[in-house]
Amino acid sequence: MSQHSSTITGPSAPPRGGGDMATFTADAIAVAVDGQLLLEDISFRLEPGQLLAITGPSGCGKTMLLRSLAGLIDPVAGQLRLNGEAPQQLGWPAYRRRVLLVHQQPVLTPGTIRDNLERPFRYRAAASPWNEAAATRFLERLHIEAERLEQRADSLSVGQQQRVCLVRALLLQPDVLLLDEPTSALDETARDAVEALIREVALERSTAAVIVTHDAAQAERWCDVQLALQPTAGGNGQ
Repeated sequence: MSQHSSTITGPSAPPRGGGDMATFTADAIAVAVDGQLLLEDISFRLEPGQLLAITGPSGCGKTMLLRSLAGLIDPVAGQLRLNGEAPQQLGWPAYRRRVLLVHQQPVLTPGTIRDNLERPFRYRAAASPWNEAAATRFLERLHIEAERLEQRADSLSVGQQQRVCLVRALLLQPDVLLLDEPTSALDETARDAVEALIREVALERSTAAVIVTHDAAQAERWCDVQLALQPTAGGNGQ
């Protein structure tokens, strides 16, 4: 049994920001898992600075859709385009730098917070050099004190690790952020700080975002448009 995205709601809002950033489109994307069709006919157009919520119950394929948008799994049909160019035209490494996935489960390496934030810049994965001032500013906006840069990352709570991963993604300045339940481990204060920072980045940099959330109220207050996925019989797409 296949899965359809049947509902896109919200106004066709103009871009929040005004920079020279890229439109992100999905045209009739289909995703299969172990040969079974999980998602099909997924289409949207995301303008620079817009926030799109992906909603739906557990198991309907929200995380798998994000992984497909990030280029981590290949769709079995349809086409992704960033500013009119397919990932194959841009080159997959360049595409993955510009369309960046932040996983729900934090992915940090041994070392300090600073080590984890700096590491992508050592491998030239960023369009700009390491900026410690920006790193500390983002951390403090998310209630992690700047003096904790030398703290071991594995000593942080899961919620703090989520926020460090988000700061790392913001420092890389992608065109599109793909956020998988970015506030799932946060209290209300930290959640509000994340929402406010992403709104600000959308406004100032024209960074677009696709945000998976189980929270209908969050999707309504935070995002410009929503794409609702429907459950499948026996599906487990997360």
